[in-house]
Amino acid sequence: MNKQWKVFDELTERCYTDMIRNTVNMVNWNSSFKLLTEIISDGRAGNPDFAKELYLLDDETDYEHDLQGWMEDYLGELEIREMYAELESVCRKLLGMFAWEEESPSDIRFLLASALEGQGKTQESLNLCREWTAKEPDNPYAVAALVYAKMNANDLEGAEKIVKQHISDSTVCDEDNDVIFAAAVRLYQKNGNKEMEKKMDNAREEYDKKLGAYLMGLGDEFEFGDEEEFVDDELPFN
Repeated sequence: MNKQWKVFDELTERCYTDMIRNTVNMVNWNSSFKLLTEIISDGRAGNPDFAKELYLLDDETDYEHDLQGWMEDYLGELEIREMYAELESVCRKLLGMFAWEEESPSDIRFLLASALEGQGKTQESLNLCREWTAKEPDNPYAVAALVYAKMNANDLEGAEKIVKQHISDSTVCDEDNDVIFAAAVRLYQKNGNKEMEKKMDNAREEYDKKLGAYLMGLGDEFEFGDEEEFVDDELPFN
């Protein structure tokens, strides 16, 4: 496995070189992901519990490879390049590879819904989001994904109904629901309700200002790397 990790590190180094050079093809990224799945499979052959959760990949390799960081970048590259079929495949692979008992794969499911829509699979995306919200009705990413899915299916009334279930006149935009406010902005842009669009947008801007002011106020209290220990619960304006 050490040899595999060495090859993986060489490949991921090429990935970031490709990113800097804006290389068109994704050969190195795709090869890195394929090798990573093989490493996990080989690891589980000897230990069925190896990297049972995605975050454990870094933990069980002493954080030598920044695997979660690389994975986020890989998914981001696929999305930016609008390689939706490939993005769907990778998201489905990740959802099936890990237990997801200790953390919810909200970002991956959100990307999967987007990848389906990007391929014109509107109904499949809508079905996915309905099932997701049925299982996790209070998950803001699931709610936002369903709003987008309904918009893409031209069910603007249905999308607005969901928004109103989660955003009332007294609801404050914060780190927990910002993704729903973002979906609401897009909805009101699409249905032409300029007043509500502005209201949702202003709420998001107010949250951004508070967050920016708070982080600026930290000043020199944070040194490089400390942001990894920063958690949303520490924000004073939830």
